[in-house]
Amino acid sequence: MRVNLPRFALFLISVITLFWFIPNFYNKASRPDRFWLNGSFSPITKEFVIWEASPENFTYKNENGDELDKISAQKMLPFIYYNNINKWQAFPLTSVDGSIITYDDVRDGTQMLRLSVRDVSSEAMPLFALLESSPVGAYLEMPSDILLIKQDRVIFIDCISGKTDEEKSQRFTKALKDSGAAFPILKAFSNPTNLKPFDEGLIFADSANKLFQLKMIEGAPFVKQISDTLDAKVLFINVSEDERRLFYGLVVTKNGVYVNTYEDGLKKLPLDDYNPQTTSLSASFTSLYHSVMSNDLSLKNSPAYFKALTKDFDIIREYKKDIPQDIVQKRERISYVLSFLTPFSISQFNAFSNEVLFDIKFASSAVFALFGVVFALILYIALNFKKRVYMLDLIAICFTGIAGLISLQIFGSFSKKALKK
Repeated sequence: MRVNLPRFALFLISVITLFWFIPNFYNKASRPDRFWLNGSFSPITKEFVIWEASPENFTYKNENGDELDKISAQKMLPFIYYNNINKWQAFPLTSVDGSIITYDDVRDGTQMLRLSVRDVSSEAMPLFALLESSPVGAYLEMPSDILLIKQDRVIFIDCISGKTDEEKSQRFTKALKDSGAAFPILKAFSNPTNLKPFDEGLIFADSANKLFQLKMIEGAPFVKQISDTLDAKVLFINVSEDERRLFYGLVVTKNGVYVNTYEDGLKKLPLDDYNPQTTSLSASFTSLYHSVMSNDLSLKNSPAYFKALTKDFDIIREYKKDIPQDIVQKRERISYVLSFLTPFSISQFNAFSNEVLFDIKFASSAVFALFGVVFALILYIALNFKKRVYMLDLIAICFTGIAGLISLQIFGSFSKKALKK
């Protein structure tokens, strides 16, 4: 073997580090993804108001792409900017169809939620803090025990002693089974903080894929069935206590997203081609209408899709907004330079998982990656013009580009012939 293994190990470690460092540093310097599209349905114009945000500016636009001044745009969105509009003494507002919107209509305004792909893909631990939903005082308190979900029961473990409270565990397990919940529990979620106005406990799916709620009221279990068997396996449940009490949160299955409402149970969002592994969405719910934005993170420069819904979740307006062409071109130029700098990139995180990854990707532009490799080869030969050029070094640079060149210049050739010289 003509390879010096210790030096080759140093070369390999250096190259792997540069495959992470170069893209990470370059992306922070060039800021290619610091652009956001968002928007909401206006009850005034009956169209969407879109806002484009970047580190340099924040711009409101209408559906035709015309730029709107800040005050005019905010007056079109009374459920979001109701305090500003009230300060400007602009209430009541009149919509294009003659409807009157007052400050009282929007004061208890909007309940909003975001659903990220990371939330859906993450596996939750079977440990929960089941708060007392009817505390003695005005504020919620964290419990002294932890709820652990087992295959055939639930148990409560004291946080100080580590002992199981058998009596409490049996009471809650019996209450769950008596309510019709079947073990094992497949998915369970809660909002584990006492910094919220009230507590709705756990929302969980049992082995029959039925949805239930578990709360603790004055120390006693309270169990309520929310739905019959769902159309597909539950992947994620969002629990979001809000004083407006429009909904408990969202329920995500393989086939779609449901809003878990207080009054009407589960209501499915009309999302075409929803993919829980790649689709991110944000939603706002008001007393007059609902607004949903979604986009597919697996697509490069994915457009944003907007839907306005009635209170019964029927579509009243749809709109698609593409990423502005100048932003697309800027991202392409940035990707070309990065491809030139390194043929591979290593990521620790991505938009699809909360886990720490070791994700290796080939450069987005094969042509510019090839240019980078050729440049590294020419530079290597030039730097070693008066020295011997080793075939192993050339082969290594062909696969690693500029990162390989830097590593060889730091640690030297890993060819045994170079050491004998």
